[in-house]
Order: sequence, then C-alpha cells, then structure tokens
Amino acid sequence: MGEINTYKHIFFDLDHTLWDYEKNSNEALGELFLKYQLKNLGVNDSIEFNICFDRINRSLWNDYNKNKISRDGIREQRFLRILKEFEIDDIDLSNKLSTEYLMLCPTKPHLMPYTFEVLDYLKDNYQLHILTNGFKDVQRIKLENSRLHPYFSTVVTSDTAGYKKPMSSIFKYAIDKAEARKNESIMIGDNLQTDIMGARNFGMDTIYFNPKKEQHKSSVTHEIDCLSQLKTIF
Repeated sequence: MGEINTYKHIFFDLDHTLWDYEKNSNEALGELFLKYQLKNLGVNDSIEFNICFDRINRSLWNDYNKNKISRDGIREQRFLRILKEFEIDDIDLSNKLSTEYLMLCPTKPHLMPYTFEVLDYLKDNYQLHILTNGFKDVQRIKLENSRLHPYFSTVVTSDTAGYKKPMSSIFKYAIDKAEARKNESIMIGDNLQTDIMGARNFGMDTIYFNPKKEQHKSSVTHEIDCLSQLKTIF
C-alpha cells in the first residue's frame, strides 16, 4: 500500500464516479418516453421504462467488459431487448430510440455531488486523468458538456487503448500516456471488478467509490461513499 503523500497522478473512472450516469440516463429516457408515446404502446410509465433500461443496460455492459458483446452489439441489442420486455416488436422504433438516446444522453451535464469542489481541490497538486471503458466519441461529449474536460491531463478510453478494464494492459497504457509511475498513481472508481480489481492486479492503489454503501469483501486501499471524502485522503 503506497503512502498517501507519494501520489502524483489520480486516475478517475467517469460513468457513475464523476458523471451521474443514472440521473442523466433517466432524464434522456424520460424525454424519449414522451416523444414516442410509449405509454400508448403498453409501457406504464417512464419509471418502469427506466428500471428496465437499467437492468438490461447493466447486463450488456457486463458482457462487453467480458468481451462477450461488441460496442455495436450493445447499441443494436439494448432497446430491442427493452421493447421486447413490453411485448413491443418494432425494429424501426428500436433503432430510433437507440440513435436518439446516444445523441441525447451524453449531452446531459449532471455530475455526482461535490465533483467540481473536489476537482478544484485536487487540480493544483495532482495530475488528474480519466480511465474509462466508455467509447471515445461518447465520453468526449460527456466531458465537454459537463465542463469536466479542462481538469484532465489525459483521457483514456477502452477503444482508443485497444484494451478494457480490468485488463492490466489498459492500466499500463494509461500510465504510459500520463508519463506516470504506478507507485505514484491511484485509481478511483465505482466498479469492484473493472476499476478496483483491475488496478490492484496491475499494482496500483485504489479508492473504491461506494455511494450506496454496498457490502463487499474486496481488498481496497481506501473506500469512500461521497467524493467529498477524497479531501481526507489527499
């Protein structure tokens, strides 16, 4: 475990760690629910639609992280499966929802509580970086629209690196791009498998962001449930 005062580089996951994926996604889905009058097709309300999306989306992303599905596969299958849950067989509608969701959701600016406060606190003493399994084009829009981009020296995505978290290769790629050393670096993320286990196996210290205070038995260097608690670590 590295000493706190040796850190020079802080690597952040983006979705669910800084960028409030759930809030932004729900807002985008609510707008699409109304635009396409999904209630008239048998979806009771936008909450039911959002819950179904969350469950299927998480499953698809888990498959993506395990190399069981491609980027295009997620985009093709996501709304097709969601509509099927409501017994709606409409490929054209599925394609429209997929296209418009991908255009709309990344433009939403909502961040996790204390994001700007913490980044402002850290930026003068540490080099900050993004390390995400998200896609380059989508993550760029998120960073720009949420005004996060200026805080980060480097942004590494799985498609630009050619590797995905938890593979050690993507952490090595990120370290090299940042011109950093792993013993001077720490990874902050919300996913125990991709962020924490991946960084730990590579040899980096970790901070598990666990806002829902979920129980686990994983080995972490630090654990927080609010980003403001980073001020007690750095």
